[in-house]
This record gives sequence, C-alpha cells and structure tokens, in this order.
Amino acid sequence: MGIRKVTAENGVLKINGRHVTFKGVNRHDSYPDTGYYASVGQMKRDIELMKRHNINAVRTSHYPNSPLFYQLCDEYGLYVIDEADLESHGCVEVYNDLKWTRGYNGIALLACDERFRSAISDREESLVKRDINRPCVVFWSLGNESGYGSNMLAAAELVKSLDDMRLVHYESTHRLDDTPTDILDVVSGMYWEFKEMRGFLENKEEHRPFVLCEYCHAMGNGPGDLEDYHNMFYSSERFCGGFVWEWSDHSCILGHTPDGKPEYGYGGDFGERHNDGNFCMDALTYPDRTPHTGLLELKQVYRPVRVCRLEDGDFEFRSFLEFTDAGDMLECRYEITTEDGVVSTGAVEFSVEPMGVTRVTVPGAEINGREAYIRFIFTAKKKTLFWEPGYEVCFDQVKLCEAPRAELPKVSGHVEVSDEPLEVGVTAGAVKYVFSKRKSAFTSICVNGRELLDRPLEFNFFRAPVDNDVMKGDWYRAHLNDFTVRNYGVCAEETEAGAEITLRQSFGWSIHQPFAYMDVRYVISPDGALSISCSADMSNKVEFLPRFGVRMFLPEKFRLVEYYGYGPYESYADKHQASCVGRFTADIAELHEDYIRPQENGSHCGCRFMTISDGKSTVRFTAPESFSFNASQYTQEELASKRHNFELEKCGSSVVCVDGRMAGVGSNACGPALAEEYRLPLPKISAEYRIEFR
Repeated sequence: MGIRKVTAENGVLKINGRHVTFKGVNRHDSYPDTGYYASVGQMKRDIELMKRHNINAVRTSHYPNSPLFYQLCDEYGLYVIDEADLESHGCVEVYNDLKWTRGYNGIALLACDERFRSAISDREESLVKRDINRPCVVFWSLGNESGYGSNMLAAAELVKSLDDMRLVHYESTHRLDDTPTDILDVVSGMYWEFKEMRGFLENKEEHRPFVLCEYCHAMGNGPGDLEDYHNMFYSSERFCGGFVWEWSDHSCILGHTPDGKPEYGYGGDFGERHNDGNFCMDALTYPDRTPHTGLLELKQVYRPVRVCRLEDGDFEFRSFLEFTDAGDMLECRYEITTEDGVVSTGAVEFSVEPMGVTRVTVPGAEINGREAYIRFIFTAKKKTLFWEPGYEVCFDQVKLCEAPRAELPKVSGHVEVSDEPLEVGVTAGAVKYVFSKRKSAFTSICVNGRELLDRPLEFNFFRAPVDNDVMKGDWYRAHLNDFTVRNYGVCAEETEAGAEITLRQSFGWSIHQPFAYMDVRYVISPDGALSISCSADMSNKVEFLPRFGVRMFLPEKFRLVEYYGYGPYESYADKHQASCVGRFTADIAELHEDYIRPQENGSHCGCRFMTISDGKSTVRFTAPESFSFNASQYTQEELASKRHNFELEKCGSSVVCVDGRMAGVGSNACGPALAEEYRLPLPKISAEYRIEFR
C-alpha cells in the first residue's frame, strides 16, 4: 500500500507536501530476443538497473505497460508518468509538403476531428480505470506527439472526472485552432534549450510547473549536456526535472561474431526501402542492457549527494534526497590523489537532512605546490531490493590544489642537423628524425635503431562523427578528413634549445581554398624529445572544428597505456561526470567503446601526461596545458566508414591522437546545438605538445 498526495502549488510540483524533482528516463518495451514482449524478469532487470543508477522516475513512452510493471515500480520505488496509447506522428506531412497541414501544427489533425473523439477517450478511460490504484503513478499523460484540439480537451476533462488526485500531463500542444490548454496541470516540453526554459520562468502569465518529458537524446557517444540540465532544473522550484530519451537501444540480432558477440541490426539492414537508419539506437543502454557510458554519466549527474569546498577548507555535503537523511542511507570514505596516485584515505561520519547541507572537516586535506584532488565515495549502508551493502552509489571529486603550468624542460647537449633539398635529418642521442619537406611531416623517428612510425606524424582536425555531430557534412565538404598539406618554406637550424624546424603550411583539398593556415615550430632537444608548437588560422568556412591535435601511428605491439587525467571511462569536455581525475592504466583494446554504429569513442580529457609502451620502449606525451588523447586499434577513417561495429577492421598500428582541444559531444541528434563553451575557439587556435622516447 502506498499513501501519497500529488499537488501543484504556486507552480511547484509537490508530493506529500515536498517539492520533487524527477530524475527520469523514457522506457519502451523492447528487447533484442523477445521484441515487444517483456517478461517479469526483464522488467525487474530494467527497474533494478534504473535504481542502481539513481533514477527515480520513468515515463511509459508511449503506451501503458504491463500491469505487473506498475506493481514493480510500487515495490522498488519509482515515480511513473503513465501514458495513454496515442500517437499520430504521420499527420504532419502530406507528400512531404508541410503547407497542406499548416506546418508542424498539422500533427493536430486527429486531435480536432470529432470522428476520432470516442477512440481517443476510450484509450484515456481504459488507462485510468486500469491503473488508478497504483501509487507509483503521479501523472496521467494523454499521449505523445498527437497535437492538441477539442478531442484532447475532452480527454483531459474525462481523466479529471475519473481521478482528480493526480496531475494531467501532455506535451504536444501544437494546435490548428485556439482550444485552451489550461486544463493541463503541468507545462511539458521536449529538448528545450536553456534560453527557452529561462523564458518560461519569465512568463508572468504562466503559473504551472514545468517538466521536460524528453531531453538529452542519448544517441551513440553522448549525451553531453546532462550536467547543464541538472543545474537548470535546480535553479528554480518551478522545474520538476525531466526524462532522458531513452532507456535502451532498439535492435534485432542479425547473427553472432566468431567470438559469440551479437551482431545488432538497425534501419536498412532488413531489406526495407524506408527507414530511419540507426535513429533507433538512441539510448542509455545497449539492447542487452549493458550500460553505455551515457548511463554511467547519468548515474553521477543524478547522484544523491554533492560536495563542494568552502573558503575555510572544510567541505559542504548537499543532499538531493527529498525524504531521507542521506546519512541513514549512505556511508562515506575519501581518498586524496596526486599524479603519483592515492596518498591518503579515511572515513567520514555525516548526517544531512533531506535537501539540506552539512559541513565536514577532513584532516590532511591541505596539499600545496602540486595538483591534488579529494574524492568522496558514497556507498550503500543497507541491503535493498536493488543493491548490496557497500555498493558504490556515487562519488564526488573536488580539486584541492591547482597544478602549476608545466613548462617544457630545457636540456643542454648537442644535436646534429642535416638540411637536404627534400628532407631534414636530425640526430639527438639515440633518436634519429627525418622530416620530409614534400610531405611537411616527420616520416621517420628511429629510437636505438628501431623505427617507431608506421605512418608520418600528422596534424589532425577530424573525428569519426558521433551521432550528435549533425554538422558533419561541413567537415567533409571542407575535407577535414582527407586534406592535402602544403608548406611555404622550411627553415632548419641548430639553436641553444637543439634542432629547430619552422614552417608555415596550409591544409585543404587540392583544388579548394585551404581551411587552415598554420605556423609550426618543432624543437628536438639533445635528449631526443620532440616539442611541437602550432598556431592555426581557420577559414571562416569552418564554423565547428571537432578537434585540434596530432596523430601518430605506432607499431601495433604498443598496447599498454598509462595516463593521468579523467578516467577510467571515456571523457569529453561536456561528458566526464562518470570519470574522476587519477592515474590509470589500460590495454589499448580496453579503451574502445564498442558503439553499434562506429563513431568517435574512448577519448580522455583533462590529461597531464599519457604514455604508451610495448614493454621495451615507451612514448610519453605531455603539454603545458591539459590535453585530450585517444589510443585505438582503429583509425578514425575506419570508424567513420562502417555501419556496424562487427564490420570494423583493425589497422595494424596503434593509433594515438593527442589533442590540445576536443569538442564536446552534446545531444544535437535530437536536441539543442552544442554549447559554445564546449566548442573549439575559432578562428585562431594554438597548442603545444612534447613527445619523449624512452
């Protein structure tokens, strides 16, 4: 039995008198082996996985679920938006000409046609009468994307006559007439930009709560704006949270690879002429419910406790639990880390009332002169239906001390420089370089007589488009992926710093205006290290640059990767909440995130150093500022060209991309454009790198 009261008071959603924020997901009945059929075991697994990732609400998009699903939500504790089986997407377009139906408002054709009123009302009545005794249901949703008109007004009136103890929700208020919408208890939106949400708060005529019934389209490598939406939700009590689109990728299994992995198919794989490609792969989990890194990101964004450091050095724990003391539910320990690893650990006793704050003191949290972080790890105190004691519910990491700017070291000694008509040769200790003037690149780096370059060292502007890179057509038109390099004179000389090679070069298609001009300075120090300084002027035709860095092809035996930065999961400027700053090691194969449609994956941002080794030789990358890197057995061209992960072929090299900047991933496949703060600053951009060989 559940007893609760749902109200909207002065524009604020309240349950049992307390403001509640939905940390929700949209869920379809969809499984690769059983299709639309959901067994009790499958439903339980979904709900347990949601609860283990700090999700507190689910929208039954876009139809009523099995009655057993609601019983499980009651038992496990999930708020539910219960949605009627109503959708009329197909009314928007007639022969792909929106003028016939007055633009997108044409979606309301059925909503204002009286011939469909009884059918619509029948579905609403069936929904309410069946689920009226389920405490988990807090909103009745009239349907999805069916427009608004007199039929929907009648449906809302019917729902309220049957049950006046819950709120009525409906997002699709596109209209062909002036049918009033004030009967709806909440204002609902999909994929709203922040300026639209701020505009809602500024509307003095609107007094209802606001919910995003769909946001952060989780397609492929993403979403990247979860944290920003969280901050917006908690900027005003008028916002009652949102529901990420969506829970699980939709797919059927085409077959299996030789090692037994499923080969998932999507639109176009079944001989059908009309399809939406991989737009059905838009979720937080793979079809078999293996979490994407996006779900791990969501778990951290939805964390029940957040930590910040106060000016006096103490820490503030802020609870986002609405009804429970966080100290009754969680235990806390901490670890202090530097570039050398964990240097201190301990436990923290705390108590913090619902939506409250408390002050915590940690002895030994003062570290000066080097970059240091403290990570608070919150684990479950008690066994529940969905976790065991000790399960890591969340963590929060706070920087204790800023890193001083890493100055590239100066090394004394002698280098030999040979400046020939077509190439420059440099010998520095055990390292020998060959720079091709024709290719404007280092074509050979030999260490102790061993060649380390499988291909020339090159500058890199392209990434295999993630599903949210809707501007990728511009990249191909500019030929970021297959440019020609020209130089305008190479100067090589021996200086106090070592051998110095400077040049100006351009990048572009052979018959097009270059998309970039770059001034480059290479310095090879007597110890054999290579320092690269580059400054580029980008063409005004390039409005969005995915990355700015260098790419090195090493022999495939270079597999062991170590780095200090955001890990262990892939991380980007707008997607790193699931990761923490630390020192990590991995085999190069472990860094690959195996998205069903191949795309950019496995990068790590905020790095201070990265090394890759074959057990005998090591290549080390550093930079004055933090950088992003990617180490992979696949080229970005291979990832961009294949439709399925099981089609990928390894290139025979270990490919290392080191980026001064890498753009965020966002959620633009069905959402707002990537925020400016996560884009590369254009038109001028620069970076420095240092590569050492040991």
